Amino acid sequence: MIMYDTADQNLIRRNVEKLIRETTSDTPVTVIQGARQVGKSTITSIVTNQIDSRMLSLDNPNTLLAAKANPLDFVNQYRTGMLVIDEVQLCPELMRVIKLSVDEDRRPGRFLLTGSADLLHITGANESLAGRAETVKLYPFSQGELRSKTEDFITKLLTGDIGEILAGVKGMTRDEYISLVSIGGYPDAIKRDARRRKAYFRNYLTSVLDHDAAKLSGLAHINKLTEVLKVLSARTSGELVHAHVATLTQIPETSIHAYIRLLKDLSLIHELPAWGRNLTKRAVGRKKISIIDTGLAGYLNGYQEETLADLTQGEAFGALLETFVVSELFKQQTWSDTDYTLYHYRDREKREVDIVVELPNGKIIALEVKAKSSLVNRDLLGIKKIKEVMGDRFVCGIVLHSGHEAHAFEKGIYSAPLNALWAL
Repeated sequence: MIMYDTADQNLIRRNVEKLIRETTSDTPVTVIQGARQVGKSTITSIVTNQIDSRMLSLDNPNTLLAAKANPLDFVNQYRTGMLVIDEVQLCPELMRVIKLSVDEDRRPGRFLLTGSADLLHITGANESLAGRAETVKLYPFSQGELRSKTEDFITKLLTGDIGEILAGVKGMTRDEYISLVSIGGYPDAIKRDARRRKAYFRNYLTSVLDHDAAKLSGLAHINKLTEVLKVLSARTSGELVHAHVATLTQIPETSIHAYIRLLKDLSLIHELPAWGRNLTKRAVGRKKISIIDTGLAGYLNGYQEETLADLTQGEAFGALLETFVVSELFKQQTWSDTDYTLYHYRDREKREVDIVVELPNGKIIALEVKAKSSLVNRDLLGIKKIKEVMGDRFVCGIVLHSGHEAHAFEKGIYSAPLNALWAL
């Protein structure tokens, strides 16, 4: 079992800290957005420790009442320094007042807002802060953060000979990968044993789905949200079929989009769009949905470490491992030196690539995730298809696996241990 040193969570530095400091130095409003209990308040305290600031949390009923009663005075109460408003989505009417205040005084670092929901979509937040604010996403801990490292897998692949870069990675054991997937990255989950972690996720979902979601959404059947999340978790890293979700939850198919949107706004799921630009008209266009954290996904599916040990040869563990990789890449995206966008690919001949990384210049990195350690030729078919069509815009294709060593198959196509994501 993987063990982390969690005696002091503040010692686990967040890799987005540098970006947050940059945005507060040149932008009037910085928004730290992420799920409940991923550490937004902690990193806010660290960033503002030596800054003239005042911190107010709308989780405090009295503070929330004051904000709703007089938004104008609430927003302008600390114009000489930085006003920090925690869980700002609880009072959407503040957005309009913040916009007006910033238009009067565009001094950088005026506001630092944290939110457990996407401020562009919550009910009542109709005023855009475009041009006035920068949003920094905060996720559960990345594997690099847990090892005191700022990992940047995509940038590393672009810095030299890819074969040589990957050859230096030595893989982990199957049991270690099982442990990583079981634990996930929520700060309060990684310091608990399996039994207590289960209780943590149970209470966490009750708080988010029964409490926060009801406040943020006008959905008619908000009590169905838990069912939708469980259905998505059972098919994590699978393509979203609205009819399938509707049938299992007894929600009208036309309403499924709103539930998906709310789960995304609450930062509980990732969406991976289908990629097919300039490739083939036979590409399939459904997006993939994955749970934001494999510890949470495992809980929703009733898995524990010993359960996963029995599933390592099946599709269930493979789906969780793919979810794990997708999540790590989304985390790294927030601090990477390389801009990139994540997609997936499948065509009607069932050639698939789990993750397509598109760079700003249109070049492509194709990543396939396999729970097994030994590969066969069919594991490369999707990557080979993309290489064939993309030509010079194909950077490389890599099959990430649970084995111990990296290998080169042909020019531009490699395999590597999965922990290359953070070990490079």
